[in-house]
Amino acid sequence: MNPPNLTPQQRERILRAATSAPSKHNTQPWWFRWDGDDLEVHADVARALPFGDPEMREVHIACGAAAFAARLGYASLGTGTDVALLPDDADPHLMVRLSVTDAVPDVRFETLYWSLPSRRTTRAPFRGTPVPPQVVGELCEAAADEQAALRLVASEAADYGQLLDLVREAADLEVWQMSRRAVDAATPATSAETPSAVPAEPGQTAAAAERPPLIATLATPTDTPRDWLVAGLALQRVLVTGVRYGATASFTARPFVPAPPSVELPADGSDGGVVQVVLRCGVGRVLPATPRRDLADVLTPSGSGAGPAGRCATSR
Repeated sequence: MNPPNLTPQQRERILRAATSAPSKHNTQPWWFRWDGDDLEVHADVARALPFGDPEMREVHIACGAAAFAARLGYASLGTGTDVALLPDDADPHLMVRLSVTDAVPDVRFETLYWSLPSRRTTRAPFRGTPVPPQVVGELCEAAADEQAALRLVASEAADYGQLLDLVREAADLEVWQMSRRAVDAATPATSAETPSAVPAEPGQTAAAAERPPLIATLATPTDTPRDWLVAGLALQRVLVTGVRYGATASFTARPFVPAPPSVELPADGSDGGVVQVVLRCGVGRVLPATPRRDLADVLTPSGSGAGPAGRCATSR
């Protein structure tokens, strides 16, 4: 174990950044372990959804998003990090290890860190203002920086409506699931991650209330657990980059092989990889923050019974 230099307050800052990441049904399926100043992101298997996510694809995506947010927390302290995905072949639930380096962090990361508190996932209708083309370009660049590809789907494309319905149906299911039960007392059923849609006029549906939103797909080269983590890193980077410009999104993790017909493929003639996430983006309304688990709870896996003498407590 490396000797720690981070103060308790700095560690809290990094963990609060990490736990701000999005996850399906707000399950927050992660736990963290400190190794000196390095941080491990583990899948909290007890919080996975065995029927809705049997391969734990969405757990990987959530843990990847949490890892990117943790990187922003480090960067806000002027600390650079290296990222190792699935670093231990003997432990497939160790998703990511963030190791402190002497390198200066990406200069864009501190700005993105301050966007984390404003990131929301919403199924409410967007405002009439479209996402400007230059912002769309920044979102595509954000995905590329994490070795993923964000590609737009034209609103006149034949499968635009199908992809939009996929995102909306996923959000509707999430609202229903979260209204039936909470994951635990720390994540109540009422969640700002998936608020009820707000029609523009009485009796008007959410779909009718908004102009056609921007639909985009997020793709990785192949379809392995490592790719799922890459998708999570890229997703979080795209989302917080959008926040800088007032853009927000809802999304669903839905693999497509090959990509949907309307997705513009790379100029090099490749197949465009595997679509991991479909996003619905727009300029959204201000929403309240989503409940998060206590930090003490994310330093030990759910149901482990680890206490002050446990593995995670001793590595703080």
